[in-house]
Amino acid sequence: MISTPTTILGGMVAGLVLFADLAAARTWAGGVDMQQACNWQAGSGYTAMVAGNNAWSWICFKNEGDWTGVNVDAYCKQRYGNTAYADPQGGGPYDWGCYYP
Repeated sequence: MISTPTTILGGMVAGLVLFADLAAARTWAGGVDMQQACNWQAGSGYTAMVAGNNAWSWICFKNEGDWTGVNVDAYCKQRYGNTAYADPQGGGPYDWGCYYP
């Protein structure tokens, strides 16, 4: 069977609609406090800061050479319960949110 462009496009649209329905089915748990995440994960002497321009750019910084990344998924689980998970939504540094499946 040979697929036509219309058939392929129709399948792609159906897949996107299904994906949108699955994403909409999740429940908002709450926001992400990056400073609190740093305090919990690295210690109270660290400061949350953005070291780039995407969602994964957050670090906990103490001084030159003393920094660690932020595990946002671990923060969501600790803050909102074990079933919560992190999603960077739009992909920017300030786009993080925590959700329940």
